[in-house]
Amino acid sequence: MKKLAALVLSAALLAGSAAAVTPEEAFPAVHTYPGFIDVEEGAWYADAARVCCEVGLMQGTGHAFAPDELLTVGEVAAIAARMNEAITGEPIPMATPKPGETLPWYFSYVEYLESLGIDVPDPTKQATRQEFVTLLSAVVPEDMLAPINTITALPDTEDADVLAFYNAGILTGVDDWGTFAGDKTLTRAECAAMVARVARPELRQTFTPADYDIFTAAGMKPSDVLFTGGTTAGQFLPVVQELIDGLEADCAAAGMEFNWFNTVDGVEFLDYVTNTALARFGVTEDDGTELYQNFDVQVYYSRLLDLRGA
Repeated sequence: MKKLAALVLSAALLAGSAAAVTPEEAFPAVHTYPGFIDVEEGAWYADAARVCCEVGLMQGTGHAFAPDELLTVGEVAAIAARMNEAITGEPIPMATPKPGETLPWYFSYVEYLESLGIDVPDPTKQATRQEFVTLLSAVVPEDMLAPINTITALPDTEDADVLAFYNAGILTGVDDWGTFAGDKTLTRAECAAMVARVARPELRQTFTPADYDIFTAAGMKPSDVLFTGGTTAGQFLPVVQELIDGLEADCAAAGMEFNWFNTVDGVEFLDYVTNTALARFGVTEDDGTELYQNFDVQVYYSRLLDLRGA
């Protein structure tokens, strides 16, 4: 089911004008940014916090923004409801409690979204990144998500809504490979960055994920820990591949084929790659976790060649 809220917008546009509403038109600045005591000038999220406050999609907590505080589903629901109201003009009816009744602060926002056919998880729990995207994608129409990136695959999800947010430059993932980490929580600062990019396209990010083939070939994720000191596959494997790439280049320059039994400074390639990579991180094979102990450089390289069609 695709975005009931967006259908309301489409109907309004067909009745009036053929032009789609732009983010700037939907989210004009309606408040003066007061400045928050916990948002330092130059902080990576400072512009995002300002925009979210100016357009009325996020509010501070008194004189503070609380950038490191984790968002709840109720807070995400409030943002999504405000977005839908701004985009469609469909006001949020604020519920009036009955005598003696106390309604939770998020009640009207959740009820509003559910009236549009949007399922809202438990509002009191911490929101995941997947829940954030699911709720926002339910109210942000596709014509506000013009692609500026061409990402067709991500390491950990095939969700079409997530890909649309990546391609629109709203999401860039949690690492160089674009990992979405949909089950992870998000802070108010992280949320503000994404919300501000919806409202202000000039803040959107171009992004090309780093080559993920090395992890596929190794059967690992970048976050996998390979050594007891905490060195991860995301740190270690690129170094291994960098060393192999250098040896391949040297062989090509010498007019010879790459072979693990070739030597560099009297050391066979296999030992050279292994020992140099270990030394780079100040670890030994004995420091390796079970995952590292089962890692075979030659098998890894063979699988990588197969993936790349070499």
